[in-house]
Amino acid sequence: MEVRKSLVVNSTPLETRIALLENGQLCELFLERTMNKSQVGDIYKGRVAKLLPGMQSAFVNIGGVKDGFLYLDDPVAQRMGADLATEEDGEETATEELPPPPPPLPPLKEGEETLVQVVKDPIGSKGPRLSRHLSFPGRFLVFMPGIEHIGISRKITDPAERDRLRDLIRSHAQPGEGFIVRTAAIGEKDEDLVSDVAFLRQMWQEIQAKAATVPAPGLVWQDLRLLQKVLRDIFREEVSTFWVDDADAHRDVLAFVEKLHPEWANRVKHFTSDLPIFEAFGIEAEIDSARQPKVFLRHGGSIVLNQTEALVSVDVNTGKFVGKKDLEETVYLTNLEAIPEIVRQLRLRNLGGIVVIDFIDMVDAAHRDEVLTRFQEELKRDRNHARAGGISEFGLVELTRKRTGPSLERQLTQPCPTCNGAGRTQNSETALLKAYRELVRLGERLRGAEVRLTLHPELSSSLNQEAREGLIQLTRLLGARVQWIERADNPRHSVVLDIQMAGQNSASA
Repeated sequence: MEVRKSLVVNSTPLETRIALLENGQLCELFLERTMNKSQVGDIYKGRVAKLLPGMQSAFVNIGGVKDGFLYLDDPVAQRMGADLATEEDGEETATEELPPPPPPLPPLKEGEETLVQVVKDPIGSKGPRLSRHLSFPGRFLVFMPGIEHIGISRKITDPAERDRLRDLIRSHAQPGEGFIVRTAAIGEKDEDLVSDVAFLRQMWQEIQAKAATVPAPGLVWQDLRLLQKVLRDIFREEVSTFWVDDADAHRDVLAFVEKLHPEWANRVKHFTSDLPIFEAFGIEAEIDSARQPKVFLRHGGSIVLNQTEALVSVDVNTGKFVGKKDLEETVYLTNLEAIPEIVRQLRLRNLGGIVVIDFIDMVDAAHRDEVLTRFQEELKRDRNHARAGGISEFGLVELTRKRTGPSLERQLTQPCPTCNGAGRTQNSETALLKAYRELVRLGERLRGAEVRLTLHPELSSSLNQEAREGLIQLTRLLGARVQWIERADNPRHSVVLDIQMAGQNSASA
């Protein structure tokens, strides 16, 4: 079945949210918040704060609140560094063979300066994960200075095309340079691919020159922001429309597309309705549902997803579905119906690592084989590299799916402070942005109104100046007056809006 893809962008000064829809259904969600921007891909000139010889690692100060964690160059760490250097955004750098270990880097001493790249954002009490093996994604290639290897994405399956791409890039690579050919390179002209080689090489030279002048700790190079990354990595031939609600963001997207793919410019649409764009496309409701463990299937069955530190479990249930023939047929049909929803939820919730799926037990071996075959076929829709094993005698399927940042649950929520970690509640950024979107929704109706934002003192103190000013500027733009009220009896991670409309009684949200 043909899949119709579209991208929907909700852009505000405080947050950018981008949804990937397939046949009108939300399948992936990308978030970037000014209060907590991702550092992945950014390059820093750091200073070694502490060596840990027993773990062949070090803590490196890159100027953040927490030092970054860096594996050193023992043989195991070299392999980890090579893997990290070739990981990009999910699908592109899976090659048919592992790259060779990178050449050993000079040993480090405490207090020494070194160039590092963030490969994983801070999570909880842990600082960012760092690597000294750097990589830079372009439109068609990923550049790996210091690793002499030419790899081809597994998504490129035609042998003749693989040979063409490998021979072309190898003929233009210089000593000490490595490249991974991305899926986007399929069918592209030789001169465009060679141009990408030159662009990435020039970028590396500029980074080296800047690194020589930046004091440590300091930022040397910042990767593209979310909207530009999505344009580079996801907006392709199969994406039929690209909806953007913000006028400035729409101009940026259109300029980017007209420069690289002018024939696609008519796919970029400016959404001008008064209804918020994520509500108009049904995305807001899907996001709320993705925070719940249970997902109902069309015919009455359900799946239940639970994320733990060790793994993700998915349980398939028949629920209200009773079938038409017998129990075996009912179980088989429920498992088949669950397959596309399981894969969609893994993508939407950005769940990675080890995933264990508990399909309902099937007696018929042919049914088990068909369920596994269908599941493996459905996984091909996933941009992230995922690999499934067979169905065990207990009906379990083990799956490994590459981690690409925190899950949606971890991005939107935090451990509940009143139940000792047994549950989760929305975090401070989510609470603030929910209030911000409500003010945007009210729009011109706020003119002349008094807006009171009541929040717990802890939440108030955690907001950075950029977030605070963003809310104030919005209310002023809409012609309203804003008042901040701190109350210790207010829930710690919620913002209460009390709006006194001009000439009307107050309304709360």
